[in-house]
Amino acid sequence: MDEWNRNTSQIYKLDGNKIISKTYKKPIFLQRELFFYNLFQKNSLIKTPRIYNFDKLILQTYFIETEEKDIFQTTMDWAKIHSYFIKNPVENNQLLIYHNIQKVISYVLENIGTFDKLDSVIGNKLSSAKMNKNIITLLHGDLQQKNMVTFKKNNYYFDFELGGLGHPARDITSMIISNPNKKDELITSYRQQINFDYSGIEEDIDNWLIARTAQLYILFNKKDGTKEQKKAVEKKLLGIIRDL
Repeated sequence: MDEWNRNTSQIYKLDGNKIISKTYKKPIFLQRELFFYNLFQKNSLIKTPRIYNFDKLILQTYFIETEEKDIFQTTMDWAKIHSYFIKNPVENNQLLIYHNIQKVISYVLENIGTFDKLDSVIGNKLSSAKMNKNIITLLHGDLQQKNMVTFKKNNYYFDFELGGLGHPARDITSMIISNPNKKDELITSYRQQINFDYSGIEEDIDNWLIARTAQLYILFNKKDGTKEQKKAVEKKLLGIIRDL
């Protein structure tokens, strides 16, 4: 899986401008990022950083100063995007990942022994999970708080390496994982902004939330790192699962 193919970034000055230079591990990650940047330049539903230059594995964008991040602006921005692309589907493109919850559930169930006392709880919940499969839209795919900045009351989004198509609950889940103590407020804010009929939104979000959180827990458990680093992240993820 591509979840931990982390890319490297550095900030420096070039021609008098402050530039972020990002080096991607795979060409497809850069290609996918450029797809989303170009898409939102043509359709200005949200803001992305301005491109300075790019090459085979390197993307250079103008640096954006960040203020306190506005996570509720994120729910408004992506409610707008989800609503738009449900009614105006993106043409099929091989660059886009299709986020299928059943694949995530299968992965978690194959590794169900990872969770100790929560094994049976997670297994039972995921085995009975049902989703509204008719709601498909464009997704950021990794809408964590670290993948956006707020500047002058606007949010700017980047890191679209996992961008693609799927159920909007996938993106809402990423917001909640970044801010689990604001789950109810984030869902309420999102519901107030969408313009498509979505009964049962809470159930769909909870299904994606437990599936995605469990998936990340397994991936992080397999990832290299110190015990202290792992303990903090694993505690947060298990806390989200216990609260469902």
